[in-house]
Amino acid sequence: MKYNLGALLSILVAFQFLFLALYLFTHKKGIKRNNRLLALLFFLFAINLLDFAARVSGLIFPNPMFHLLDDAFFLLYGPILYFYCRAVVFHDFAFKKGDVWILVPYALFACFVLFLIVTLDEKSGPEMALKVTTADFPAWVYIISLFTYLHILYYLWLSWRTIKAYHTVIKEKYSTIDGIKLDWLNFMLRAFTVITVVAMIHNLTPIFSNRIFLYISVTVLLLVTFYFINLILVKALNQPAIFSGIATKETEKYALSNLSQADIDNYKNKLTNLMLTDQLYLNPELNSKDLATELGVSVKTLSQVINQGFDQNFYDFINTFRCEEVKAILQGPDKKMTIIEAMFQAGFNSKSSFNKEFKKLTGQTPSEFKKSLSQT
Repeated sequence: MKYNLGALLSILVAFQFLFLALYLFTHKKGIKRNNRLLALLFFLFAINLLDFAARVSGLIFPNPMFHLLDDAFFLLYGPILYFYCRAVVFHDFAFKKGDVWILVPYALFACFVLFLIVTLDEKSGPEMALKVTTADFPAWVYIISLFTYLHILYYLWLSWRTIKAYHTVIKEKYSTIDGIKLDWLNFMLRAFTVITVVAMIHNLTPIFSNRIFLYISVTVLLLVTFYFINLILVKALNQPAIFSGIATKETEKYALSNLSQADIDNYKNKLTNLMLTDQLYLNPELNSKDLATELGVSVKTLSQVINQGFDQNFYDFINTFRCEEVKAILQGPDKKMTIIEAMFQAGFNSKSSFNKEFKKLTGQTPSEFKKSLSQT
């Protein structure tokens, strides 16, 4: 039995994943289903890491094929993460009978490994143990491994699409989204993508028989995973209490709307006058429900008027007025007015969002705009 840095680091990270999984399984706050999906993901990850530590340390089961059982977990990571993202984003998410088909690849792989376990004879055991320890497998094994990682990447892509759909919806409802845009979930998806790509590279390196590259890839993989697990808890626990998900059907657009173009133009003029006279955009917490009430229409009607009348979503619509307000303040008589002061006066409450929106809507950064004023 031989211990090395890779095995020790794998064990350390595995126990961190196990601790976090236990915490999520027993955590009473939040939605139990969501917590348990994430806990299951971390638990399976921990098993994979412990198995890796055992392999590189020479701790092999009497039947080496048992070490391939946890490799089937790679066909569960993508679906679990995808279900978790949907469960977080959509408050009306529920599992459907058809979802069981997503587990078919895992079931087939697990059954294949069980077949190998049953059919392995005693004479082939030591030879197979050496192959498991040194990752010296036939080419078809690496082909299956490649498709396994592509399977994960596919579900990561679906998860990214889910987050993108969520961002589209919240921009139809809120004028300030910094507290509800799920940065921690974006971070987790990015981290899993990096881990998957690095793991894929590591698992394919034995084909090229380059031991140095193999050691480098496994070191990078473990360091990235170590970094991930030590940040994910902080990110996840910082999710805003205001977040409760969106309805799955909210992404559907005005399919049954009775608004004519004349109606849209009429509401468009009323909305513009309302914004200019009452300056509702100065309220940093303004949302689509509040504005719809002021206009005397439903939230759906307001959304259609803004989308089709102004060719904007609610978020950009409100922030356009705020950016114009910032420009007016900076062009005013008070030359000592700072950009930050003007930002807060105009209804922004986040410097990063303000800079991004100002640049997008005006073509200049706030600093560039203020500098241009002094040159005229």
